[in-house]
Amino acid sequence: MVEETLSGRQANWYGFLFVIPIALIDGIPYLLIWCEKGLGWRNAFLSVIVQNQSILQQAINAKWWLLFLFLTGVVLHELIHGIVMATCAKQGWKSVTFGFNIKAFAPYAYCSEPLTPNAYRISLVMPGILLGDVPVIISLFTGNILFLFFGILFTWAAAGDIILLWLSRNINDGMLQDHPEKIGFVHIRDFCEGH
Repeated sequence: MVEETLSGRQANWYGFLFVIPIALIDGIPYLLIWCEKGLGWRNAFLSVIVQNQSILQQAINAKWWLLFLFLTGVVLHELIHGIVMATCAKQGWKSVTFGFNIKAFAPYAYCSEPLTPNAYRISLVMPGILLGDVPVIISLFTGNILFLFFGILFTWAAAGDIILLWLSRNINDGMLQDHPEKIGFVHIRDFCEGH
C-alpha cells in the first residue's frame, strides 16, 4: 500500500496557488469573445462590466441569495463526489459518508470502499466539470458574467481534486481508496475481493 496524501495546510496552499491560473484559463476566452475590440484591455474589460451591469447590480442587491448559491454549490460539489462513488462502489451508498474536516476547513465525501483507479478519478473530476466547466461554457455562449464567476469559483473549489487527480495519473493497477484520516488516497496494489 502506498499513501498519497496532503495536509490541510498543503491543500489550502495549493488551492490558493490555483486562483490566478484558473481565472486566466477561464477568463481570457470570455474576454476575447465578449470584450469590445480595439479599446485596449482596461477599457475592453470595462465594456464587459457595462454589458453585465444589470446582472451585477441584481447580484449585489441579493447578497444573501449569493451566499445561499455558494453554500448550495459546496453541498452539490460533495454530493456529486458521493453520487459517483456510490455508483462505482459495490456497496453503493453504504460506502459513502459526508463530513467536515476542521483542519483543512473543508467539507468532504468519503468512500470506505476501494475503487478502480478510473472510477476514483471520475469521482474526482465530476464536480469540477459540472460546477466549474459547464457554467464557464454557458458564460461563453451567453455573455453572462455571473456564470463565469460561478464557474471560476467552483473550478477553484476543485483544486484539491485536481491535485489528487495529478497524484493518481500514473496508477493503472490495483485499487484506490480514500484515506480514512487525511486528504488523499491509498493505492492498494494487491487487492483481493474478500479483503
